[in-house]
Amino acid sequence: MFQISVGFPLYNGCTLLDFAGATQIFTQFVAGYETLWLAATLDPITTTEGVQVVPQKTFAAVLDEQQGFDILFVPGGGDDVATVMLDADFAGFLQATAANSQWVGSVCTGAFPLAAAGLLQGCQATTYWSQLGNLALFPDISVPDGYPRWVIDEQQRRFSGGGISSSIDLALELVQRLSGVRQRQAAQLSAQYAPEPPLPPSGDPDKAPADITENLLDNQQEFIATIREATLTVIGECCE
Repeated sequence: MFQISVGFPLYNGCTLLDFAGATQIFTQFVAGYETLWLAATLDPITTTEGVQVVPQKTFAAVLDEQQGFDILFVPGGGDDVATVMLDADFAGFLQATAANSQWVGSVCTGAFPLAAAGLLQGCQATTYWSQLGNLALFPDISVPDGYPRWVIDEQQRRFSGGGISSSIDLALELVQRLSGVRQRQAAQLSAQYAPEPPLPPSGDPDKAPADITENLLDNQQEFIATIREATLTVIGECCE
């Protein structure tokens, strides 16, 4: 019998590892968890990698049942995140479902649809490293210094993760909080997840060579500008 439910609201253009990595932890390596991939329809979702996945339940079915989750986990994505931020139906689903959920959060740029839905108000939160400045534009969100793998807001039961790979770290942290340290340790060993790779550290801008960081930022200027435009639109609508 499942005891802890995890819902992943998906959309075209979300990133595969953002939800697949966490799903792997919750479903295969920890007892008592059930995950559901959710979407507006049951049509296949195309991820940023061009991989298609099949949702298990529609948003409408969740709303009809007034279903909440122990963990509502929003994945990030690419440019399509900007579209999702301005999607009133997606925001309405997040708001209604969050009201019945125990923990609500995101990984990577999934923080932006949450923020657009007003679900990170008064919270500290993080996101993908090149989008931290855009997240900081929301006047009611506190963005910490540095590049934390995750941020937990205990008071409001909110969580957020950094870039793509931090979905695994975040899932393990949530397992520890909901099921205890030994469950987390068992899941981590089952996945053989040792977060000290045998490579020179370069996973954050403060560790990577400066020229690599600069090149990636140059390549991501359109992505940054797209999310910024959507963020400013949301902020403007909130202040009207």
